[in-house]
Amino acid sequence: MIARTLHLTQGFSGVLEHQIRTTYPGQAHFANTGPFGATCGDCVFLGYHRQIRNKSGDTVRTIHRGGCGKFYQLTGNHGPVVPTSAAACRHFQRKEGGGP
Repeated sequence: MIARTLHLTQGFSGVLEHQIRTTYPGQAHFANTGPFGATCGDCVFLGYHRQIRNKSGDTVRTIHRGGCGKFYQLTGNHGPVVPTSAAACRHFQRKEGGGP
């Protein structure tokens, strides 16, 4: 870890620093920017189906991905699996029948 010098300014605010630290690779936005107490496990975007196609463009099979579907929509890349316990981001949308 780099030692901090007192006369230099801090890189980020405390809130943003916390959001950056708690964000997992593959999340669509910074963690803790969604509803208070919500997790990715409660979000409609966590987990989606990826179609595997052959050279002709026909769907050969479909696999279920544990990544963020919103991350895929925004970037066009299949991100890594996001844990269900990860704090929700600003793109959070609660699943139907997901509770209060």
